Amino acid sequence: MVLSLVVPFALALQVQIQVGVGTKPALDSARLRVARTEAFMEEMRDDSSRQRQRQPVRRIALTPEHVATAFRDADAKALLLRARLARMNQDSALTSYDAKAYERVSVGLGAKFLGRDRLAFRQEEASRVQWQRGKGVRVELTGSRSVVPIAKESSVGGDAGLSNVAVPYYPGRDNLWLGSGIARAEVDERNLVHPLATGAEAYYTYAMGDSVTMTLPDRQKLTLRELRIVAREPKWNVTVGSFWFDMASAQLVRAVYRLSTQIDIWAVSREQSARERADTLANGQRARPGRRNQDGAPPAWVKAVVSPMKADITAVTVEFGLYNQRFWLPRIQAVEGYAQASFMRVPITFEQRFTYESVNGLDSIATLPPVERSRVAVLRDSLRTAGVDSVKRDSIVREARRERTKELVADREQQCAKTGTRTTYRTRYEGSLRIAVQVSCDSAKLANSPDLPGSIFDSNEELFGASDRDALLKALTFGLQPGWGPQKPTLEYGLAQTRYNRVEGLSTGLTAISALGKGYAASLGVRASYADRELNGEAAVWRSNGRTTVRGAVYRRLQVSNDWGNPLSFGASMSSLLYARDEGAYYRIWGGELTSTPVKAGSLEWRIFGEQQWGDSVHSRWTLFGPGNDPRFLANPMGARLTQAGASVRTRPQWGLNPDGLRLMTDFRVEAASGDSTYARALFDLTGSSVLGPMAAALTLSGGVAAGGVPVQRRFYLGGLQSVRGQTALTASGDAFWLARGEIGTRSTGARAVLFGDVGWAGRREDWNRPGRPLGGVGTGTSFLDGLIRIDLARGLWPTKQWRLDLHLDAKF
Repeated sequence: MVLSLVVPFALALQVQIQVGVGTKPALDSARLRVARTEAFMEEMRDDSSRQRQRQPVRRIALTPEHVATAFRDADAKALLLRARLARMNQDSALTSYDAKAYERVSVGLGAKFLGRDRLAFRQEEASRVQWQRGKGVRVELTGSRSVVPIAKESSVGGDAGLSNVAVPYYPGRDNLWLGSGIARAEVDERNLVHPLATGAEAYYTYAMGDSVTMTLPDRQKLTLRELRIVAREPKWNVTVGSFWFDMASAQLVRAVYRLSTQIDIWAVSREQSARERADTLANGQRARPGRRNQDGAPPAWVKAVVSPMKADITAVTVEFGLYNQRFWLPRIQAVEGYAQASFMRVPITFEQRFTYESVNGLDSIATLPPVERSRVAVLRDSLRTAGVDSVKRDSIVREARRERTKELVADREQQCAKTGTRTTYRTRYEGSLRIAVQVSCDSAKLANSPDLPGSIFDSNEELFGASDRDALLKALTFGLQPGWGPQKPTLEYGLAQTRYNRVEGLSTGLTAISALGKGYAASLGVRASYADRELNGEAAVWRSNGRTTVRGAVYRRLQVSNDWGNPLSFGASMSSLLYARDEGAYYRIWGGELTSTPVKAGSLEWRIFGEQQWGDSVHSRWTLFGPGNDPRFLANPMGARLTQAGASVRTRPQWGLNPDGLRLMTDFRVEAASGDSTYARALFDLTGSSVLGPMAAALTLSGGVAAGGVPVQRRFYLGGLQSVRGQTALTASGDAFWLARGEIGTRSTGARAVLFGDVGWAGRREDWNRPGRPLGGVGTGTSFLDGLIRIDLARGLWPTKQWRLDLHLDAKF
């Protein structure tokens, strides 16, 4: 399940083809990539089912106590038992259907938890799906295109249908869209534990919810009942959700659910490796020799570099439609989640929509030929059985793969030459379903298919029923949570916890985190810094519903006054360590806070705090390549000692994903506090970007104002990489500011050459309309991956004329 969040992105980068610019060598290379992938899929298609057969099922033994505590009322038990039976029964009266399918996968990429909404990859496919009982499925791929807007000029490519095409129904399909796609009668905790499977009472509790009565066009009434299912304790492989059933048939009609807690990939990997080793020893087999980490954990240095490693499925929605007044078939389904590796965050959305031309129609499809096992897989296994040494075996198998790839390329070209299409035969879902996929050889025709929406960048909210999905998501409230069950703490340390700045010097920390249950989690962290000999820490408890996290904390920490950038990040620390480029204005705080943070940018963020603040001075001037007392480090503004209580709100809505269209990024903030000093401050930031003929341009306008007794640590500061490039950080400050940044560059988002100019002013609020000569700077730079990585060479114009070179992450252009 963790891998399923990443595989679509990896596959897409392998098979994406650019339409309209493909020379013959490029097309040959693309065909070779396609053939290699098909050969790999062909070789591996039977391995998963055989591996599952070899692995023992893992489950908690169901006890009378489990059964006694699983149900809040008798109706919940009765509905679960009926739904369990209906889930495994196959209605033989459903013999065929003819449907249209549309699916889309979107992958983002960012260097901040709530940063730019940067689209890294998107793929969409349209197809006609015909299924007939006893014969299989025939799929005609009518449209396919993909785009990698961060890597090139947002050109749209037509794919050759390598992805697993959407099939709405087949005998044995799991209606919750879980795991392998096959409905299994009993639970298996090696994967997601199905809440309706036999034995699920050991993992879940059940309670009746609301009811709805619907009247059909023939005046027949349907009664739907909600079954609220929650995990007994927070674990990565159990869920919480709301499930609606037709009371007449006990068939699932709609559902919304999420994982009960985040997946800590390092911890899950260690746990699963330990279990696999235990299973191997229990079966009387010897563990594989030569493994350095017998507990399955990665080397400590790997975890320190790439940590945290997490993933989460924040929402799964499935909706069914009633056809022929008898059959509930999938209509719309979607998955939202994200993966995190150190400072990189990858949000992923996968959506499917089905419309049915006929159900139990008179059309018939030809019987599909049997799909034989891959000759390469047979050869590989026979060599292993014969005891051929691994070096020789791998060499023989590699040659066999090359030959098979050549055969597939030749077969593809032969089919395309004869009919203009090619047909591949596959098995899916552990061999339970045979599929014939027919694909046009004209990738441009696929990319421009009328079955696809107008633009691959459109949101298509109506197409995927966004309003209905939003209504379903409201069921995932803070009240729908797993039971209480504190889990073993996990430790976070390494580069993500390490930094260097002129106040602390070298600083690193260690944080223990534990999921508690009821939606709660807790952390306890400690941080030590070398130069100032300070010990900081934080104790926090938070609660999440998958979309919003409310967090309370008591802390002692180093804080920054800067409104842009993150001087306490590892990336900013490298600038400080290498060439004394520390742009932070720091002060210390201790106190308590209550915050609310959404998973997606654009929703409201807020913070309520009560804390003591005081200033601090520079304690370290050491740099890696400079003198031990590097004079290039700036003095730190000495903050006032205050005791304050206050609140702040922030929202960061964004519009537009197409790099060739208009994109808007906004940031609005308001803060007010009282105590030893009473003040209020507000800030807005607006960035728009678009193409201008053969070029692309961006304009940022920003302004802010503060009133009352604004302390030093809450002033606005201008100068430096994040505001006026070319000028030294903290050059100007005050209780008001305005800022304008203009940029123009090439259209290519993969590597974009940029010219820029910045101008800004900060000072007394009364002087905003007579600022004198404002700060200014111009320069050139290069942006990679749509601003994910940015290098700037800036020349200060006023007040300081100087050259400055900066490397940073997550730029706006």
